[in-house]
Parts: sequence; structure tokens; C-alpha cells
Amino acid sequence: MKKSGTPLIRALERFSEQVSDGLVEGKRRLCQLPVVGSTFSKIFKKLPLQTGHVTHIVITSLSYAGMHHAEHHYPLELRGTKFDFALLLRHFDYRHEGNSVDFTLLNDFDVDFTDSTGVKKVIPKANTDRDSIRITLQRIMRTAERDAKILFFFGGHGEYTEVNMMGGDSGDDCDFQTILAGDGRRIYVTELRSWFCDARYLDPSRSVTAIFDACCSGGSLGLPYTYGVKGNKVKVDKASRIRISIPMVQISATQRNQVAWSNTYKDGYYGQFTHSLVQYLKENTRTTIEGLVDHLSKTCDPSGAQLPQVCCSRKLKGRFSLFNLPV
Repeated sequence: MKKSGTPLIRALERFSEQVSDGLVEGKRRLCQLPVVGSTFSKIFKKLPLQTGHVTHIVITSLSYAGMHHAEHHYPLELRGTKFDFALLLRHFDYRHEGNSVDFTLLNDFDVDFTDSTGVKKVIPKANTDRDSIRITLQRIMRTAERDAKILFFFGGHGEYTEVNMMGGDSGDDCDFQTILAGDGRRIYVTELRSWFCDARYLDPSRSVTAIFDACCSGGSLGLPYTYGVKGNKVKVDKASRIRISIPMVQISATQRNQVAWSNTYKDGYYGQFTHSLVQYLKENTRTTIEGLVDHLSKTCDPSGAQLPQVCCSRKLKGRFSLFNLPV
């Protein structure tokens, strides 16, 4: 009995070790998923969104100098994006050396910029074609740490197309919303969303805030919750049942069928939306979702011809951290 029991005990020990290892690996994988069943879903909803300091800032500003639309042949050149680019660099305290944040600048024009330390240098234009933007975003998302807070800004052309990414004519509105890269090629914004989700860690501690100063950009990421002013109150509507793998906020210059305008201000010619957004950030150190939506709706374009839109991957209320920079 003793001899016959020894192999059985050893077999049970090996089986126990395999189960233990399997449980550890299972726990590790579950921790990387934002939503696993109803229990994890409840926990996920209670986690704060965009807490802590922003770690990565990607600013894409396109002027399309000398370019024409590939299909409709109208001139694409923009002037306001150059002023917006400098405005954002100043607001986020971009420095030629010694930045506390990882900056990625995708501008298709040279910029002679003096930073807050007095250093003056030319920021050269970057490769802003479609493939370069994709590769850059995927590299950032795949190498960023688990608790990374990523801010993406796009200033350029957006349009609502007649066919979706697969060449079909059916689908949700977001399936037809695009932005134009520096080479004039379209990037479907739902495709852009997949690049944001192409991450090493699918974890609720990391997040993406995507800002679009472009025409037809409202709701283009397909996020399920949309915020707007109804009467005198900010209210939220659930627009879809799409589940996003990481926390995400989209702040857009327009509704999906509107044009984004630039205008002349005291210190330059800016996109109305970008100017209004930076104004809110300067005036409010304690940002709230309601305050942001209300401010943009009142100050971006008082005529109402251009109405910004805020969308989120889940429902928000009250104060939330927005673009906080390390001291």
C-alpha cells in the first residue's frame, strides 16, 4: 500500500501545482481586462477616469499647404491650425529640453517657437502621412506603462463619407466619419479607436483623451455616452452599447454634420473650439464634466452654428481630472 500510494501522491502534488499556476495566470489575465462579468463591470464603473497626471501628449496639427482634396479637388490648406499648435504648446508648457511629459509632435509645417525658459528653436515638420500616424500611435500605446494617461489632439480636416471603411453604405454614423492625414488619405475614426486600444495593457488605470478640432467629428469614436446641454442642464444620453477596452473621453469641435470654424482673436487666428477649450483649462483648475460641456456650448460659437460634443466610454458626473500636468 505504501509503494502504490507514493506515485499517486506525487501525481496529486503535480496536479495541485498545475492548478495553482493556472489560477495565478488566470488572475493575472483577469487583472488586465477592464470588464469580466458583472462583478468586474461593477468595479470598473467605480474606478476614477483620467486620474493623475497626463504622461503622453500627441499633438497633430495639419495645414495641408498646397494640397487639394483627392476626390472633390477643392483646396485643403488651413491657417488656424498653425496658431492652434503654438497655443497648445504654450498651454502645456512644451520645452525644447527637459519636458516632464512625453511629447509627440506631428505637424506638417516648421514652427519657430520660444518656450517658457526662453529657448528659441525651430520645430521641424514631421512625417504626417496616414501610415506614420498609425505607426506612431501604435508604438505609444504598445510601449506606454500600465497607468499611462494619453492625450491625443487632432487639428485638421474631418469629413462624413458616403461609404464605410469596408466600402459599404450601411452602419452607424461613426462608421462614416473620417479625418484626413497629412498626405490627404482618410483615417476612419473607428479605425483610430482600434489603434488607441492596441495596447500592451488593457487596464482601467490607463486612459485616452482624444480631442478633435475638425469638421464632422462629433461622436466619431463611437463612444456610448454623449453629453449635451438641454435647457439649462447638462445631460447624458446613451447612444450605443459599444464596450471600449480602456477608459476614453472624446472632445470634438462639432456635431457629426457641422463645420468647424476658425476666427480672429486679439492674439491670433485660432480654431474657435481650440481657443474655447484652452480658455476653460486656464480658468478652471477643478474641471468637471458639466462645466466643460457648458463652457464649450456657450463660448465656442455663440451663434450655435458650431456646437462641440463630449463623449465618454462610460457615464461621468462631477469633477474629473483633465490634462493635469506634473509640477
